[in-house]
Amino acid sequence: MERTDTNYPAKFNRLIFTVLGVLFLFSCNSTLQDNDQDEQKDQIVLMLEDSMVGDFLAKRKGSFMYIDDELFSAKIEFSGKSLSHYGIIKTKRDFLELAYRDHSQTQYSYLFQKGDTVLVKLNEQNIWMETVNRKASPYETNLELLRNRDLYQSAYSKLQDFHLLWKSNYASVTPGGLREELKQYRKEAVESLTLELSWIDSLRAEKSISAISAKFYTSKARFELKKLNYFGEEDGAFDARGAFRSFLGSEWDTQDGAQTIYLHDFADFLLSYEMLHHPIPSTTSPYVTNSSSPFGKLMLFSYLNQTLPYLPFEEAADWLTSYEDRLANQAQAEFLWTSFEALRNQRPDLDLIGLSKSTTTLEELLVQKKGKFLYIDFWAAWCIPCIQSFPSSIALQDEYKNREFEVIYLSIDRNHKYWEDVVEKYHIAIPNRSFFVKNLEESGFLEKLKVDVIPRYLLFDQEGKLIHPYAPRANSEEVRVFLDKILPG
Repeated sequence: MERTDTNYPAKFNRLIFTVLGVLFLFSCNSTLQDNDQDEQKDQIVLMLEDSMVGDFLAKRKGSFMYIDDELFSAKIEFSGKSLSHYGIIKTKRDFLELAYRDHSQTQYSYLFQKGDTVLVKLNEQNIWMETVNRKASPYETNLELLRNRDLYQSAYSKLQDFHLLWKSNYASVTPGGLREELKQYRKEAVESLTLELSWIDSLRAEKSISAISAKFYTSKARFELKKLNYFGEEDGAFDARGAFRSFLGSEWDTQDGAQTIYLHDFADFLLSYEMLHHPIPSTTSPYVTNSSSPFGKLMLFSYLNQTLPYLPFEEAADWLTSYEDRLANQAQAEFLWTSFEALRNQRPDLDLIGLSKSTTTLEELLVQKKGKFLYIDFWAAWCIPCIQSFPSSIALQDEYKNREFEVIYLSIDRNHKYWEDVVEKYHIAIPNRSFFVKNLEESGFLEKLKVDVIPRYLLFDQEGKLIHPYAPRANSEEVRVFLDKILPG
């Protein structure tokens, strides 16, 4: 959120926001007289204290995450270009976890009661929460921020330090090989979490936090302690499937557990590891076959949501039909079906330039080539793997040329002249089969299909309908198995 006039003193901006906040609360109270009071109480309200908080959130790209009542991840953002200064979270639950995150890797979890109105403030360049409709101690509303201050004298916990180092070593293009450092950081994270558990107990004994808050933060710390067991003590390697199996049926594998952000984060972490080591979707994946408990259902939904876009549409529809009854609720099934149908029915709105600067569209090309299966190769002149794959796609074209099959090359370059030079050099200057995409920024088709990593391949059927949004690469055996199954002859 931006100040309306940067020359005004901060106190004046704060006054404006205070007045707006009072008006907002008055509006809420007035509405209660006209609507069902119970419905109005089923919410948590966030209000920014002043424009400086909005500026801080905009600069840091800060947002507030929570898990809604249908078990979807949801986000509240305060735009830097609007006067919106409050957000409303609808919930039927008595308590809800809210997490603040920004691009500086800062993250804190908060636990609020249904019906809370929360003032979002700044405290020494940190987000500070204050409930305004009930009395709560600073530790009750800002426990993790104060934990970092009291226990670590740092903006980050020892656990965050470990994860940051682990990611730099295992998720980097150029791993650092920091085996000894990882071992030490892991040890410090274990020790700090043990200390944190004692600290929470002392806060509970002093009545600085409620029993509910103590239970939540204790459970979260114990969860992280258990998860650390699956990072190899010597080399740091993570046993993802072993960790998944160990949490099935655990104290966190409950309906309440499935409503926590940290369990959803864990699901995302497991799936990122799974896709790295087992990129081909499979019905034998443990994340598919173990779906009877709340955590298993969470993993099934996450697995389907991530992998279905990589399957041929016919196979994806079969998966959805088979597994929709195993999901946690009907809303998840409807979400997956809606996403699937939106992907399958997305209009191919690409404007194309061909050789000799002829123009057409992908829609026109599909009509023109009706009766043929089209294998679309998205590439760019700066993409070395794309260029290296050309011999394979040329060979694929030659292999299947008598079976109503064509390879179409679509460049997502931004320099048309450079594109012309490259297609000539690498022998894909083929009339009516090699094109330059003009409307990269405006195409809803490219955005919906997330064509942001190349080379990328699509397959259209003889009627011009997209049937595979992530067709196998031209040099793979998988593409030949698939083509032999669907092509005539």
